[in-house]
Amino acid sequence: LPYRKALLQITERCNLRCAHCFVLAGNYGDTMPIEVIRDVVIPRLRDCQVISVTLTGGEPFVHPDIIKIVHLLRNADIRVGICTNGISISQDQVETLAKIGNVHLNVSLDGFRPESHGKFRGDKTSFVKTIETIRRLSQYRLLQGLLVTPNNLAEINEYAELCEFAIQNGVIYVLMNPLSIMGRGIKAQGKLKASNEVMQQIRDITSPFSNCIRIAY
Repeated sequence: LPYRKALLQITERCNLRCAHCFVLAGNYGDTMPIEVIRDVVIPRLRDCQVISVTLTGGEPFVHPDIIKIVHLLRNADIRVGICTNGISISQDQVETLAKIGNVHLNVSLDGFRPESHGKFRGDKTSFVKTIETIRRLSQYRLLQGLLVTPNNLAEINEYAELCEFAIQNGVIYVLMNPLSIMGRGIKAQGKLKASNEVMQQIRDITSPFSNCIRIAY
């Protein structure tokens, strides 16, 4: 069978207000009912021979039925990935996801200081919470990748520290995403977008880590 992967936006809501959010997520918007996922979405995914789904938002972990959704997908023999900001995942959720199996998480990390990542995400306290979550996910072998949006709030050396941290926690890859030209990313372009020169400096300082980890720019 062909390998088919789908992105599933289960909620428009988010517990942060990131400067670059391309879907304008915040503490508002719709959430997909679990009944729709069970009775409509999953049957269609199976009809289309989808074998892997990535849950997105907003923030997937603000969905009240996130664990039930993962269970439904896994019971349909669909592998599950979750893209998260990492600030609201409970210990019970981590342990449950580890027991379910064939689940991995990608966590957003846009700098290595509260003054960069935290400010970029609209909440300086989010940095510590995200770092703690990354370490916890690593311990339970749930962590796959770090999703990074280079920006002008972070110093160049932070990206080297970030890669070192990724290696220490068994991350498979670090994906450097350019700042979006959609949603709030449009207004952030002039002030926060890393220039081509800065992106080259980031490549130069992080490329030595490519022997230990996959880095995509």
